[in-house]
Amino acid sequence: MKLLFFSLILTIGTAAMAQSSLRTRISDDEKTLSIRIDGTQNGRKIHFNRAFDVSDMSALRKEMLKYRVYTSLGISPPLHEMPWVILTVLGVLVVFFTGLVLRFRPVKPARLRPL
Repeated sequence: MKLLFFSLILTIGTAAMAQSSLRTRISDDEKTLSIRIDGTQNGRKIHFNRAFDVSDMSALRKEMLKYRVYTSLGISPPLHEMPWVILTVLGVLVVFFTGLVLRFRPVKPARLRPL
């Protein structure tokens, strides 16, 4: 359920980005992830500049960290900054719908062969 909510938020976020003028700079050197966000959104000034130790994090955990930074600031993350999260959500949706199709497909009765 959280994944479906997350994908909905990402979809809605693209429309919300039109009302903002944010400059985002994200750099990752495999040890430190630096995030800097400056600008305004809906008349509110946003200034964020912080570095995180990500030496033992996977790519997906780094993407989730970026997502948490954006949501903590009350802004929607840009889709181009979240490729692993988007792929994960799409993968879960494909598996879910494949399971539904396999679960509810019509079963044909077996044909009896004469002996």
